[in-house]
Amino acid sequence: MDFASVEKKWQERWAKEKAFEPTAGAKKKFFFTVPYPYVSGNLHVGHGRTYAIGDVIARYKRMRGYNVLWPMAFHITGTPVLAVSQKIKSRDPGAISMYRAYVGVYEKDARKIDEIVDSFADPWNVVNYFSKKIVLDFSRMGFSLDFTRQFTSGDEEYNRFVEWQFFKYEEKGFLTQGSYPILFDTQEKNAVGEDDIKDGDTEPVELRKFVGLKSKFSADGEEGFIVSATLRPETVFGITNVFVNPRAKYVKARVGGEVFFVSAQAAEKLSFQHHSVHVEKEFDGGFFVGKFVETPLQQRVPILPAEFVDADNASGFVHSVPAHSVADWIALDELKKDEKTLKKFEGVKLKDLVEAVKPVSLIKLEGFGEFPAKDMSEQFKIMNTREKQKLEKATQHLYKAEFYGGVMKENAMGFAGKTVVEAKEEVSEWLVRDRKAFWFYETSRPAVSRAGGKVVVAILPDQWFLDFNAKGWKEAAFECLGEITVFPSAYKKQFEDVFNWLDKRPCARRRGLGTKLPFNKEWIIESLSDSTIYMALYTVIKKIKEHKIKPEFLDESFFDFVFLGKRYDGIISPKIMAEVRGEFLYWYPNDQRHTAIAHLTNHLSFFIFAHAAIFEKRHWPKAITLNEMVLSEGGKMSKSKGNVILLNSVADQYGADLFRLYCIGTADFASALDFRRKDLEPMRKTLLKFEVLCEKYLPLLGESEGKKTHLTKWIASKLESCVKESAKNLDEFALRDYVQSAFFKMLRDLEYFDARASGEERAAVAKCVLKWIRILSPLVPHACEEFWERAGQKGLCSLADWPEVDERKIDLGAEAGEDFVQSVLEDVRSIASLLSGKRKLSRVKIIVASKQKRDFVKKLVEEGRSAEKAVIPVIEEELYKKYLEKTFFELVAKPAYLEVDEEKILKSSAGFLEKQLGLKVEVEAEEKSKEEKAQRAMPFRPALVLS
Repeated sequence: MDFASVEKKWQERWAKEKAFEPTAGAKKKFFFTVPYPYVSGNLHVGHGRTYAIGDVIARYKRMRGYNVLWPMAFHITGTPVLAVSQKIKSRDPGAISMYRAYVGVYEKDARKIDEIVDSFADPWNVVNYFSKKIVLDFSRMGFSLDFTRQFTSGDEEYNRFVEWQFFKYEEKGFLTQGSYPILFDTQEKNAVGEDDIKDGDTEPVELRKFVGLKSKFSADGEEGFIVSATLRPETVFGITNVFVNPRAKYVKARVGGEVFFVSAQAAEKLSFQHHSVHVEKEFDGGFFVGKFVETPLQQRVPILPAEFVDADNASGFVHSVPAHSVADWIALDELKKDEKTLKKFEGVKLKDLVEAVKPVSLIKLEGFGEFPAKDMSEQFKIMNTREKQKLEKATQHLYKAEFYGGVMKENAMGFAGKTVVEAKEEVSEWLVRDRKAFWFYETSRPAVSRAGGKVVVAILPDQWFLDFNAKGWKEAAFECLGEITVFPSAYKKQFEDVFNWLDKRPCARRRGLGTKLPFNKEWIIESLSDSTIYMALYTVIKKIKEHKIKPEFLDESFFDFVFLGKRYDGIISPKIMAEVRGEFLYWYPNDQRHTAIAHLTNHLSFFIFAHAAIFEKRHWPKAITLNEMVLSEGGKMSKSKGNVILLNSVADQYGADLFRLYCIGTADFASALDFRRKDLEPMRKTLLKFEVLCEKYLPLLGESEGKKTHLTKWIASKLESCVKESAKNLDEFALRDYVQSAFFKMLRDLEYFDARASGEERAAVAKCVLKWIRILSPLVPHACEEFWERAGQKGLCSLADWPEVDERKIDLGAEAGEDFVQSVLEDVRSIASLLSGKRKLSRVKIIVASKQKRDFVKKLVEEGRSAEKAVIPVIEEELYKKYLEKTFFELVAKPAYLEVDEEKILKSSAGFLEKQLGLKVEVEAEEKSKEEKAQRAMPFRPALVLS
């Protein structure tokens, strides 16, 4: 079968028959969404995995009788698309080269490629080109989306909808305006969010609040404060020295009415944080080495060199608390042994200064000695400051331990006896209040915007914020979360943690694409604030366009009626308004939203808050499912590494069904998918085996089935069990288990059956194969549609009913018997493979366990199973002990295994085994055997003697 042509055929058929374009009606509905893609370039396999998972869920729900709506749209808000256009317009060579490559994925004519890329100087041309290509890519992957409800977040209908959303926020007091710290692009002079930051979606950038400690400095005619920023202000009582990077550049700057010594980068950052900054002088870091500062607690401590200090992180100076900082402990130890550095600064007697530093213990922590940092550095076996990953892990471990379990000692002045949790906040407030320190904001990692500007933390006047701590909002969001099914369930706690720390978030920017703030048109609503309830627009956009309702009529009264049921005062006819509201009432709420884990801390959390703020409880979302990220050849996908795998190339190289089989069957939701090209070839061969079986068995439909045999009962039972297990796995979002069971395991069972079966037995199983095709339709829909049609079935397999389980055909005894034969076959093959190089084999003797052993094991299993929770029985005899350790829980789950007449079924299968193994097969009972190995025979684990 030519999979490429088959896939194209069925994609065209689905589109022609409008198979996935549902209409509202009396049928039970399932409204499913995956976040709309951002339209600034090609999509990659990460998007492909998330949408493939979504497609399996949507297709399964259709087969279960649901009227499934799975629509899609496009996100264009913010600066990314604008940044692309600006770079093309300014003839940026890197951007032009990159977008030539992007367009070259779809176009082959060089002149046309250049024309298209040149047109990207207009941002809407970027949007229009890539939105069409995304539809093409998604269609080629077989995603059963409703493409008739498309819109972009820049469309006028969308703008009116988002304006309405913000009127609701203002009405409820959830919007505020003021001066708060935000992430800021220094090049574009604009606030930025995750979508505006390079890799911000996969490596979020957070805002960190440091305490900038001011230590008096006076040397060589220079006076002022050396600023050292910390996230652990409670450790100020244990400062022993200050570290400076001797290779970095520092400045003397007048900040407000004070003089600060900070790194050159820190001076720039301070200028964005409500400070008037005037740089007066520059210094090399070495200037400060060997000099002293006076800390806010009037401790006189030396300044020591340390190249691990990052001048672009916070203030560029680090005060050292070696008793409670692993990095400080290691740095001091390293410096004591660094003869080169000690000699370089021998003029300031650096060696004496370092030797004089003595750690000060100020936090009592159970399970640790006087210096917890020393204990942690030894536990992690850290030898130097270059072991950054170890240092980071050790630092996090110690910080967490001290934060939750530490108590301040007597030398912590008025904070003695307080927990670290209490002391951290109280010390911060005291230091800032007494002007010994100030708040200094920093990003959680170095970051640049998609436009190429450095991202810093800024404090801007009159910035618009969503206040998640506004009265009643957070409580409503927690109530909404409590009603939502989250899978994997472990992520629900993460939602709760995010909700707890969410405070004020900037919701508007001065520039970018998107919706203008309705009560202040100078501001554009940012991309993570305009994409939280657009699922509701999916339900009505088709009717809005069908009735040609002009955007100017989509006012607050219109949306109040449609989404909240309030009185409508506009000019649109009551009939049309009722029709539009009816669509919303039929489809809402959003029954399931599926996306990648990276969206949990932002989009998904805001999604819940927004619904809790605006909609009635009956229209709150029902379920959220998440999958982990996709790696490429063992590493994170990155343009710089050249390992980004485009979705379009996957369709070309592997085809849709193979990709779907691979990415769904390789990793569960909670695991990262490591996309490795070499792994797809074995998967391709397996898919071809599926094709071979279907082509062999489906033509036998309608032939005389003959008499039922033990073998046909076994395969029929296996198939019915597969139907049952597949539905359970899909209902529980265990999609990997569904693939392993429904595809791989059933394929092996059918291949085994095919090897054993006679002609009449094969005819009897053709119906089983037809049922199997329906089970696999959500996974490999193109192949299943093709075989469904070839089998003469009417309609689309995608829209067929999920098969009913015929419980009468489930024969656990038959399954156990053939499972036993299969396991013996595999065991003999395994042993024969090991012995084949040593001697020529001609026969195998299979010795089944005695009745006495079987009865004894049955008794032990019954005893273990009768407990509230199955527990392996305690038994001294080594043979039984080892056996039960390996098989107990399997025997508890499948008691039919112990009812198999092993000798009888093996003797009846001897001919088959001989054919498969190429060995003479003898079967005997343990009681009659003279073989020494006979005593090793156990139920379902016969002894094997090969010769």
